[in-house]
Amino acid sequence: MTWTIAIQPDDYTNPSVGKPDASSPRWAELLQTAGHQVRWVDVYQPDILQQLQGCHGFMWRWGHCGGMYRVARRLLPVIERELGLPTYPDQNTCWHYDDKIAQWYLLSAAGIPVPTTWVWYDERHAIEWARTAIYPLVLKLWGGAASTNVRLITSFEEAKFHIAKLFDNGVYSLDDMFSKPWKWGIQRFRSAVKLALTGIPPRIPWGGWELHKSYVFFQEFLPNNDFDTRVTVIGNRAFAFRRFNRDNDFRASGSGKIDYNPQAVDPAFIRLAFTVASKLKTQSCAIDGLYDGKEPVVGEISYTYVSWAIHDCPGHWELDGLPQTGNLVWKEGRMWPEEAQIQDFLERLARHYAR
Repeated sequence: MTWTIAIQPDDYTNPSVGKPDASSPRWAELLQTAGHQVRWVDVYQPDILQQLQGCHGFMWRWGHCGGMYRVARRLLPVIERELGLPTYPDQNTCWHYDDKIAQWYLLSAAGIPVPTTWVWYDERHAIEWARTAIYPLVLKLWGGAASTNVRLITSFEEAKFHIAKLFDNGVYSLDDMFSKPWKWGIQRFRSAVKLALTGIPPRIPWGGWELHKSYVFFQEFLPNNDFDTRVTVIGNRAFAFRRFNRDNDFRASGSGKIDYNPQAVDPAFIRLAFTVASKLKTQSCAIDGLYDGKEPVVGEISYTYVSWAIHDCPGHWELDGLPQTGNLVWKEGRMWPEEAQIQDFLERLARHYAR
């Protein structure tokens, strides 16, 4: 049967990297080569539901920037649940994307090992807890990619400062400009002077990001992790590599220091990633794996990722059996993640419309 698939265009190419990172063109090429039809749609138009009429499925690689999640989190459940269209990503796969608090609740409920975490929605309770907490701790905002909103907190005074900010006016990011009390004080003084002299209020650094306010999110610091292990599971395939930390930093995400040697990857992380994908019933799931002592744990998860980083893996593992006991079968050769996504999506369409 010939399918008509609606696709929302995407392009996350970083000019400084020089490698293309767009899924929709590759999806379209693969679908058309297989004899299917592609309908380009625009989710930002008020007639998006009418645009989808006559389509058999919908695909959109939506990201965390530019307010895309505001559209995706409202639109995708309607397409999947009310229109009944198979979607990529589906709700099991993406409802928790770029939301570290939601992921913590979800992974904990699923019995997945995660770092010890504290989320507070009351400033007084947060301060009381922070006063007796053991430092260092990792402060995170619920959203943000490449470790942009992750900081190492080394003292109660530093924790108290960030708690006060988050329960006062809130923040849009943990940008370095505001990461220390004295920098924050200088900025507030400059803003006050500008307001007094010109009557112009300080610019709000929105840029599509959401205001983080009335909560604080801490995790235990896991020492002796010079790298994390990123394992991406698409269907029954696992692509894995190690990411070494940034210079003089504890964060690996966004470092660009990638080791693709498959023999250096701890199989425990591959099994853990397959376990996560199986329990959460995801089409696609990447985990950031860390060691808590000797135990592999999941720092966070993401349904989407840089395509070329997956393609640069020299091969992937396929699972024969259950995640914890089955055989991990190595498949040599590079593969674009979009190839795997389209293969799985076409199989899903066939099952859906055979009912």
